[in-house]
Amino acid sequence: MPMNKFFTSFFLLFLLLSAGSLSAQPIDTQSIRVGIFPEDDFTTLRIQCFSGSWRIEFGAASATREYLAEGEDCTVMLVPKGMVARFSDGKEFNGGYDKITLTGGDLLNLEIPDHQPMLLQNHFEIGHTDASMYLVNTVSIHQHIVSSISKIGITNEPEALRALCTMARTRLTWILANPQHKESPYDVCDSSHCMHFWGCGYNRELVDILTNMTAGHIIRHGGKPIMPRYHNTCGGRISSAKEVYGVDEPYHPAHPDLLDGKGSENCFHSPNFHWSIELQKVDIIDFLSMQFAGGAERIYGNWEPKTVDYGGRIQEVTLRGKVPKNVSGVEFHKNLSEFFGPNGVKSMKFTMEFLRRTIIFRGMGYGDGVGLCMYGADGLAKKSQKYLDILKFYYPGTEVK
Repeated sequence: MPMNKFFTSFFLLFLLLSAGSLSAQPIDTQSIRVGIFPEDDFTTLRIQCFSGSWRIEFGAASATREYLAEGEDCTVMLVPKGMVARFSDGKEFNGGYDKITLTGGDLLNLEIPDHQPMLLQNHFEIGHTDASMYLVNTVSIHQHIVSSISKIGITNEPEALRALCTMARTRLTWILANPQHKESPYDVCDSSHCMHFWGCGYNRELVDILTNMTAGHIIRHGGKPIMPRYHNTCGGRISSAKEVYGVDEPYHPAHPDLLDGKGSENCFHSPNFHWSIELQKVDIIDFLSMQFAGGAERIYGNWEPKTVDYGGRIQEVTLRGKVPKNVSGVEFHKNLSEFFGPNGVKSMKFTMEFLRRTIIFRGMGYGDGVGLCMYGADGLAKKSQKYLDILKFYYPGTEVK
């Protein structure tokens, strides 16, 4: 081959390889659309510019634009003809819009009645259905990890936080590849169903640093990203995904939360390792009636555990009534949390003491007990375990790369 043709071919190959490497966007810089309060109905909100200048575009065609300067605010309301807006300087936009987008600023404060204010960054979209608004905040994967782990990460141990950041990145990666909200205008919701998100108001600098240190790290099984499950406190024993959810995930087996030769359970120091709560029997009856009853054939006056797993968690309960009904422990606990609050019955690992008018629940752990135990990760870090060791302990058979 002539020398000039050789160099030409080599140069073209170099360009192709360079283009390929440039087009492969690092996972941490990729965008993800987060649904804000997607389960709630509201028809009014207030947005205030904390820093920067936000460009507001009204309508899908972006024919109408306005700017929100620092210190200014705007109230958006849903009326029969669509959304309308009024600015603090008196300007009004009454066109009845289907969509309103805000871009270009630094910090935006969102206020919705009966909700905590939320600080947001990047791109914010307001839309509506017939009866309620919906909100979508587009951020980078990095920003989402920092938001989530800054809030739910109960530890200050760097190795434990690195494990949590890697878990969150892997979870978001898996959800993007396996959409959980296909009919929605967002990729993930802001609850534990997908991954918690609180904007940037709770961001911790340490979490930001450690997210950068673990950038691109993904937990894999058989070469593919896993859906890593996690919870607050396991109470000494991890349950398998098969037992709790009925799904075969080999990287979520049942095992003790103990490190050989390293003292007590890894999460023994958690305030939720042991818990108790006393509930009125009449409240339990109300709970069964409101959460499960429906029609004369579905009136339940009592319930009892049916099966218990390796970790001591109730897998399935039987609702007692004219026609008994079996309910999974996951569904039953979800309804308990909705009725009595998240700090009521904290897990399905409990015993009951029946008194005359009340029932005392004495339990262990907080959450479903599957996958990574956050207090356990903190305990393992305190036992000098590195973050890769922590991840392999809670997700055996996996690798991080």
